[in-house]
Amino acid sequence: MHSAPEGNEIIIGADLGGTKLLLVCGAHSRRCETGPGYTPDDFAAQLRAFIEDLGLRPALIGIAVPGLVGCDGIVVSCDVLPGLTGWRPALALEALGCRIAVINDVEAALLEEMQDASAEFTGGVIMAGTAIGAAFMTHGRALRGANGWAGELGYLPLRVGGSVRRLDEIAGGGAMANRLGISGDKLARLVEAADPGAMDTVRAGGQALGLGIATIINLLNPSRLAVGGGTLKLEGYWEAALQAAEAHAIKPLWEACTVERVKSEDFVVALGAIRAVQSTLRP
Repeated sequence: MHSAPEGNEIIIGADLGGTKLLLVCGAHSRRCETGPGYTPDDFAAQLRAFIEDLGLRPALIGIAVPGLVGCDGIVVSCDVLPGLTGWRPALALEALGCRIAVINDVEAALLEEMQDASAEFTGGVIMAGTAIGAAFMTHGRALRGANGWAGELGYLPLRVGGSVRRLDEIAGGGAMANRLGISGDKLARLVEAADPGAMDTVRAGGQALGLGIATIINLLNPSRLAVGGGTLKLEGYWEAALQAAEAHAIKPLWEACTVERVKSEDFVVALGAIRAVQSTLRP
């Protein structure tokens, strides 16, 4: 179950990811397939079908995307869905006649998960899906960076087997499946069947994510990190990540930090997108 942020307007939250689109409006939700060839036109068609099938007249739509978003609402870069690069949803969807906000997907998760953070809070959210991303708060405020793009944890360089690779290329669900030459669904089925090769790949991915978590703990000294994303559902991944994080984090810093799964599970990004578009109404 999930609960959307309170309000009287009809609001849609969209979590646009590398393998799926999740649309949420109140108690209603719908999942649609995406993929590397996905385009803004695909999104528009799926959104309109959701609106028409439910007979909605939305006032606000929040869209979370897995990439860099400019302050003008344009998708500057999107590795996992390259067809979205250069997309400006507010312009492309203006015929819907509603206010539209675009936000990075992990920033959206941070808005939802840390909605009650105190002015002293330092922590963040890590999402492990097709790729890896993160977003942080320090002393109760979002840590955005010079261009608003802080948190690209998936680009953390790691030395593996004599070469340097990005964390995305080891711990991302898409990369793990590609390494075995199979789809993400096939990887999940093999892990369920305890296939040794699939299990080894998933454990290695989890261990790499754990190094990323340890790096954040050692750098930021957070009090809480919440981790979400579909890749955590692969058996052995989360456990390997926790073990590696504890092993490589400075002990007092590890002990000062709670590392746990996100509370809103699959809905955390879509609900955060709703919060993002609601925030545009504030003076």
